[in-house]
Amino acid sequence: MDFIGRNSIENLKNLISGRVLFLTQSGIYQLFQNMLKPYLSDKDVTFFDKITENPKKEEIDMALNTFQNTHFDFIVAFGGGSVIDFAKAFRFYSHRMIPLIAIPTTAGTGSQATQFAVVYVENQKTSLDNPAILPDYAIVDSQFVEHAPVYLKACSSIDAYCQAIESYWAKKATLESKEYALQAIRLCRDFIVEAVNTDNAFANEQMAQAAHYAGKAINISRTTASHALSYKITSLYGIPHGHSVALSLVGLFEFNTNTMTNYHELYQALGVSRSDFGTYFHSLMRKIGLEPNLSRLGINNIDEIISGVNLERLNNNPKTLSYQDLKLLFC
Repeated sequence: MDFIGRNSIENLKNLISGRVLFLTQSGIYQLFQNMLKPYLSDKDVTFFDKITENPKKEEIDMALNTFQNTHFDFIVAFGGGSVIDFAKAFRFYSHRMIPLIAIPTTAGTGSQATQFAVVYVENQKTSLDNPAILPDYAIVDSQFVEHAPVYLKACSSIDAYCQAIESYWAKKATLESKEYALQAIRLCRDFIVEAVNTDNAFANEQMAQAAHYAGKAINISRTTASHALSYKITSLYGIPHGHSVALSLVGLFEFNTNTMTNYHELYQALGVSRSDFGTYFHSLMRKIGLEPNLSRLGINNIDEIISGVNLERLNNNPKTLSYQDLKLLFC
């Protein structure tokens, strides 16, 4: 069940009862502690905040060992994609289907709306994918995203935009996923710049909704080549996920749409022609403070990036990509 909109956090008090495990990161919770107090003050809440970026299996195992003899009636995940992925994996590995409430503090990954979670095992990215991983409730309240640092907002927002575009053309796309994707694209088109660069409540609410729609879209369709390439960029160069995804999107857009004529809905939602997309998207990246040029980011070994690509996501691309095609995506 989804609760979307400003002040939707008010639903939390009536949702939770009994003993609650509250998963978060220490800095995130401290930032919003006063805002959350009214909904938690009379509840039996156990806090766990030993969660880092890109959740690691050993950290999840530590939490499982800590709470193996403790009964919880609800789990609340409060944070960005890493926290929500941690919570989804924690519940999955615990083999106890405790109701999970996901409250995102970034407008990007849409993790609250997906049945998969990223977990790093010995520094290697692995993906859990199971219907049981999908949170039972999502509370998407924009007041938790609007005051985030600009670069974090930019990376999160561009991730949502890329997810929606990739979802639209994915082989596994359906009519339902395409509709979610188009809704996300329109909202990103209209509100991403203002949402990233200002604390405007309405713009941030629209981007929070866009990220949620993008999450619902990829939950059906999955992502494609830009996401497949992004993980190696992040691990090799430390560039955050959303920024990494965006670096190959223009090349992928040109490759996928070059010989296809059935993307009229996509162009209309983006508000640009196929030939103008590259100029538009790179300009957009700069407007929100994301450098699109690989050399300026210190990225100088494309072969190493390609060698670590996720083949499953490549297979979901609408056109088959050769090794040379992958290299050209970054030109």
